[in-house]
Amino acid sequence: MFNLLSKAKDPMNLLQQMSSNNPQLKRVIEVINGKSPQELRQYVENTAKTQGVDLAQLAQKMGLQLPQ
Repeated sequence: MFNLLSKAKDPMNLLQQMSSNNPQLKRVIEVINGKSPQELRQYVENTAKTQGVDLAQLAQKMGLQLPQ
């Protein structure tokens, strides 16, 4: 999914199309819409922390590099 989004011309539009049948994805879109990159990073970090997930380790497993 990450590859698909990274190659899309309009990733937000693609997410909205995908969310039509997925209420969880629809909620994520509502939460992230209009957020700055810094706000998104803080949201993801807080969510990972509350779930006991090491964000750096997760990104590494997915082959992603977190921006500094």
